[in-house]
Amino acid sequence: MRELQIFFLSALIWFSSPVERVRAAGLPPAEALRRMKVADGFTVKLYANEPKIRQPLTMSFDERGRMWVIQYLQYPTPAGLKAVQVDQYLRTKYDQLPEPPPRGPKGADRITICEDTDGDGRADKFTDFVTGLNLASGLALGYGGVFVAQPPYLLFYPDRNHDDVPDGDPEVLLTGFGMEDAHAFANSLIWGPDGWLYGAHGSTVTANIRGLEFQQGIWRYHPLTKEFELFAEGGGNTWGLDFDEDGNIIAGTNYGDTVGLHQVQGAYYVKGFSKHGPLHNPYTFGYFEHLPFKGFKGGHVTAGGIMYQGGSFPAQFNNRYIAANLLANAIYWHVLEPQGSSFIGHFGGELLTTDDHSFRPIDCTIGPDGSVFVADWYDQRATHVDPQDNWDRDTGRIYKIEANGTRPVSKFDLTKLSSTELVKLLANPNDWYVREARCLLSERRDAKIISTIRKNIFTNKNDRLALQSLWALYVSGGFNDALAIKLLDHPNKNLRAWTVRLLGDARTISPSIEKRLIALARTEPSPTVRNQLACSAKRLSGEQALPLVQELLRRGEDVDDPQIPLLLWWAVEDKAISNRAEVLKLFADATNWKQPLVHQFIVERVAQRYAAEADENGYAACAQLLDLAPDETKVTLLLQGMEKALEGRGLSEPPPALEKSLARLWRQGAPSLALVRFALRLGYEAAKTRALAIVADPKASGHDRAGLIEMLGQSGHADCVPMLENLLSGSESKTIRSAALAALQRFNDPQIPEKVLELYPQLPSDLRQGARGLLCSRPTWALAFLNAVEAGRVAAKDVPVDQVRQIALHRDARLNQLVEKLWGKIQPESEGVKRARVGGIISILGQAKGDPVKGRELFLKTCAVCHKLFGEGNNIGPELTGADRKNRDFLLTNIVDPSAYIRAEFVSYNVEMKDGRALNGLMAESTPTTVTLLDANNQRTVLNRAEIKELKASSVSLMPEGLLDTLEPQQIRDLISYVQSDGTK
Repeated sequence: MRELQIFFLSALIWFSSPVERVRAAGLPPAEALRRMKVADGFTVKLYANEPKIRQPLTMSFDERGRMWVIQYLQYPTPAGLKAVQVDQYLRTKYDQLPEPPPRGPKGADRITICEDTDGDGRADKFTDFVTGLNLASGLALGYGGVFVAQPPYLLFYPDRNHDDVPDGDPEVLLTGFGMEDAHAFANSLIWGPDGWLYGAHGSTVTANIRGLEFQQGIWRYHPLTKEFELFAEGGGNTWGLDFDEDGNIIAGTNYGDTVGLHQVQGAYYVKGFSKHGPLHNPYTFGYFEHLPFKGFKGGHVTAGGIMYQGGSFPAQFNNRYIAANLLANAIYWHVLEPQGSSFIGHFGGELLTTDDHSFRPIDCTIGPDGSVFVADWYDQRATHVDPQDNWDRDTGRIYKIEANGTRPVSKFDLTKLSSTELVKLLANPNDWYVREARCLLSERRDAKIISTIRKNIFTNKNDRLALQSLWALYVSGGFNDALAIKLLDHPNKNLRAWTVRLLGDARTISPSIEKRLIALARTEPSPTVRNQLACSAKRLSGEQALPLVQELLRRGEDVDDPQIPLLLWWAVEDKAISNRAEVLKLFADATNWKQPLVHQFIVERVAQRYAAEADENGYAACAQLLDLAPDETKVTLLLQGMEKALEGRGLSEPPPALEKSLARLWRQGAPSLALVRFALRLGYEAAKTRALAIVADPKASGHDRAGLIEMLGQSGHADCVPMLENLLSGSESKTIRSAALAALQRFNDPQIPEKVLELYPQLPSDLRQGARGLLCSRPTWALAFLNAVEAGRVAAKDVPVDQVRQIALHRDARLNQLVEKLWGKIQPESEGVKRARVGGIISILGQAKGDPVKGRELFLKTCAVCHKLFGEGNNIGPELTGADRKNRDFLLTNIVDPSAYIRAEFVSYNVEMKDGRALNGLMAESTPTTVTLLDANNQRTVLNRAEIKELKASSVSLMPEGLLDTLEPQQIRDLISYVQSDGTK
């Protein structure tokens, strides 16, 4: 500690050094280019830069090969609006909803056309298509104009005479995109293979479009039918999406050690639950995580990613995911490999890197020559959490990464090609031409080329061309049932999958197609096709969907598939209420119960779904399922599902619809643990007696006993308190004693703090932590605890600051006085002191080398309780393997001042319960009825929302300050050397 204090002054000098001031100013374009390193066989060139292009956000090439760029100069605050409320995520509520352009407030954003007129590889002509935009976050070209995302609107600027001047005011196509946070706006507009306009939506804004509310997700809009859909809900703060060569959506993310998500139709994905609560469908009972990934490198943000299909890079880059990592100042490429019906990924390599920390790549796109163009925001600042508006709006660059030997492209205009010539472009090795041709064909819908495209599908042996031809045929209006029947027998699995998808998009199918799809579900060899069958089933009516689902549920080979099981559950859940009788009829067939998919993924969830309905019809459906269950194993699954629907709460008496079935089960001999648990939730007195017997039996499973202890606490049986207190004795395991401490917290009994304080000296250190948490949770208990500290029965130095802060949550003057008397004023250090601490640590690190082997031991002891690194540790805090940990300044600042920047998914919550308890922890789970907190000791607490008085995000990190204060200088060096290493062997 003394060494840290010695270096405070030198640190303050270091932080204000001229070196830092020069570095913050950035580099001139030529020097920035010189500092870049590209992979062997490539060259990086400067295509455009300031002052003509500043803060480029996204790019798109038109049919003439000209680049259109949004200059996001208004970021981060919209013009003409007044902020009336800002929350801890910097989500802002404004005083009004702005009108669309040109009536609304004029901002600084503009869409600029960049053109290389002399063929030297650099843009030399810049034409503003439209100015005065107000946080315009996405663009797409097509249908004689420009589609522009400017939340809350999706706009269309017509330019049918192609003179680069809008024909008039924009048409408002959609209204309702969220606009609370400009770094999470609707973005990444891109034309899908099916002719829909797709886009991403970020995490800290809420959309409400045509009555559909969502945050994270992939959405789509059809330019002809004007339909709008949420294609898939959830994901990270996605900025960037693309389609691979088979038409799969790969979306970027800002989560940990992965690069993105495989987004499929109608699916649900992990989202920022602490920010927005659960998924909007409360009955998903699961969600897809990000793609499993190995070898992640750099910061946690993957933006503007593309699946490379440009044709000019070496073959190893074909269909590889090339994406920007703005925190690592790099462009990386990644390999995605099939795993069942989805993918797994691993790091491929570095495409472009630099030591220029102002290089902030945020978007990539493929150009007409097959090169990759990169939009560089160019700013020393990357994080948006500081409300100070000090963004550098004077800079911005666009770079071109080309393979050596790439030939320049002569001037062209694809709009002047005939439809037949456009069809020939479908075979072009550069997918940019293929996509442009398909977009033009979708606009023309020329019936004359249908026969040619059909021939490409069935007679050409090139699978890529066959699939491209199917997409072109569909957008040209040539898709019908007769063709679909033939396509469902096509040898290419992707053509079969896309045929299923295009049929399902209509939301209804003919009897002949229905029959054929059911047969396909029974025999289809490819998980890719079965995945789409499950997705499409959800879109169909119950009468058409459930026979299809039943066949898919019999495909036991899909039980370990990463997506199909949950997709099938979501198809069932979608019909659970609207087609209740038909869903229950599935379980009248005894053979269905035997299917692995039904056993592992459907039985428990369907019972939970009906029990969650919490009415006579729902409980009657549960009773019917119990009566149909063929064996005790299935009964157990049903009971577990029903109990989950009541998690965090209980009923005062059993629902009448369930009484007969439960009575029958209770009479069939010794009740199972699942039956005891569920009956306990329903208020069965016999169940409580049986639960107490199991808890008191030292020979019973520790896991079973701990689970019942938790339930006894949740059920509020006050007569259980003496037994729970007895379980704190040293004869019981730590698991049982920890569960008893957590359960006792629920009862407002004055004897509890006395008993806990009496036993406190005998408890091991980890249980003392839990005991202190219990004692701090209620005002009267906290008073007893503070009196014990004052009397010396509990050492003041053993009480961490986070538990002292928990006492402050009670807002009790007497408690606050005692806290100040014992520990002084509990308040954060000043910014200057924290910066000085960082400087002091940097000086310590420079005195000698650290030993990463010893550092690993320190990490496991001090950090692993919350953080995971190289596969070791817990996931309470951010996973560190993929963090920007080699950035020394960033790493040390986060250690010294963990509350300076708290990623949204790791924001802790202060909870005030109606019974007086004050709790704190991460929001591990959120449902319409419960909130699950995870505290710094990895202890989970399930809270009934009905019993919560106030739930409020905290500005203080769950990670304590002063983490390094107890370490010697060499230990600090050892720990940091390990954290910044590539792992020890």
